[in-house]
Amino acid sequence: MKTWLTIWCLLLCLGLLAGCGRTRPPQGPPVSGAIPPPAVESVPDRDEGVARSLPGVSPDIQRIHSQLFQQSKEYFKEKAYPQTISGLTRLLALLPEEPIEVQSRWLLAQAYRQVGEWEAARDQYRILTVAGSANPYQADAQLQFSELQRLLEQFTMPPLDTRAIRLTLEQLPASGGFDQGIKKMKADGITTLLIDLGCEGAGFHTDQSRTSKAPRHLLDLQALLRSYVERSHQLHLLVYVGVNLRCVGNWHDSPLPEWRDRTYNVTTRQAQDSRFFDLFHPEYQRFLDDFLAQLSGEGVDGLVFLDDYPMGMYDGVSRSGLTRFQTAFGMRFDPVRAFQSGFDPLRASKVSSRSRQGTSAPEEDSAFWRWAGWKARERLTVVEQLMGQLRKRHLTVQCGLELHPHGLTDPVRALVDYAQDAMEAIRRPFSFFFVRPEIDRHSSSDQLSAIEKLRRISTKAVLTRLLPVLDDPRRVWVSMPAERGKRIAPGAAGSSASFLDEFPLGIGIVHDLRAFS
Repeated sequence: MKTWLTIWCLLLCLGLLAGCGRTRPPQGPPVSGAIPPPAVESVPDRDEGVARSLPGVSPDIQRIHSQLFQQSKEYFKEKAYPQTISGLTRLLALLPEEPIEVQSRWLLAQAYRQVGEWEAARDQYRILTVAGSANPYQADAQLQFSELQRLLEQFTMPPLDTRAIRLTLEQLPASGGFDQGIKKMKADGITTLLIDLGCEGAGFHTDQSRTSKAPRHLLDLQALLRSYVERSHQLHLLVYVGVNLRCVGNWHDSPLPEWRDRTYNVTTRQAQDSRFFDLFHPEYQRFLDDFLAQLSGEGVDGLVFLDDYPMGMYDGVSRSGLTRFQTAFGMRFDPVRAFQSGFDPLRASKVSSRSRQGTSAPEEDSAFWRWAGWKARERLTVVEQLMGQLRKRHLTVQCGLELHPHGLTDPVRALVDYAQDAMEAIRRPFSFFFVRPEIDRHSSSDQLSAIEKLRRISTKAVLTRLLPVLDDPRRVWVSMPAERGKRIAPGAAGSSASFLDEFPLGIGIVHDLRAFS
């Protein structure tokens, strides 16, 4: 009796844990023509192995496994798919042996497809494709896995030949003229509207007064996006939102002081609060998660994680950042020691290179490079985690990441100045990468010289460094500053944009109307 009580207590605990893990509603691809067909409502009919005696497993445990499986089959026949999933998840947590494990995974994959949880179904099919020789579903699982994998990749990839207009919130046409504006965009070949939230938000103030039509609170922003998305989609125009994660805290009604990033002041030799927010703070990360989910809930087609306010060399020295670094490496990073007067990290990199030939680099230099590399990778990890949480709720939202051209052509400088590691970013599951030229808008250079700078930096970076390591030109977007406030039409005779012909077909072009507006 005591043994039975122990077993049933174990089952009850596992059941509660499995139930707690499933709190999100199913979310499937919205493109009806591309949705995979629902699973055939069939249950495994090869039950002869369930009752067979399995070596090393007591008859009592086998009986419990069999009862859970039979109950889940009944739920499936009754179309009670959430109960089916809950029961089979609980069963698999008990580590049943073949053949009941194989049958349970097959039925679980079918149930996931019925509720539209495509990624979860794909993962079960993947396991079945490499299961043991006693797996009668291997061939079918391989077909189902290949189909779902192909469709999921299609959903998370931008379309061919994206032609986007990048506008700030203030530049969006007024509600009354928006419909006419997007009709003209559509007629001009524009496929995508990229709305840049900027770095102001509700709580950020600059010397320039905000226009009356700019939203001041998150609820206003959601209502504005909802309206623009609905009307854009009616004309088959996609809507993306550009966000800089270091600025999103400005949309909070009362952001906590501890959310602020810290930057090291080389003059005072002290860390001070930054106007930007700390990506490494766990509470701020939770706010970012909610914010991105609310934006995506308004039907936007994608998000672009912008980096026009990058994390510089002296940023990120918050308590959260320093603590996480110390946990990762077992050593403390002291900015006072690292940023000594006259410290030149690019010179330090050359010293570090020589150290491999017998010259010892200063300990502070070694600590700085470990810190710089960790900061760039940890930033990517935070963004990837946010993206993963977002896709659990909105599977088809595409996520792009901005890469600085120097991240491709001068990675050491990018690591120091922008906390960017482009080659590491390319290994992360972003839908596409956005390359924008570095243009000093305060310089006296005219528009044509800025276009030439785009030619030299961005074209080289994209053609020689980025495209060769990506499998599809759709995964690359390049930015084009507007000329005299208007987008540049590719192929126009005498146009300074003729170099667009250097890019392969399928690549995305973003006409940045902010640059000289």
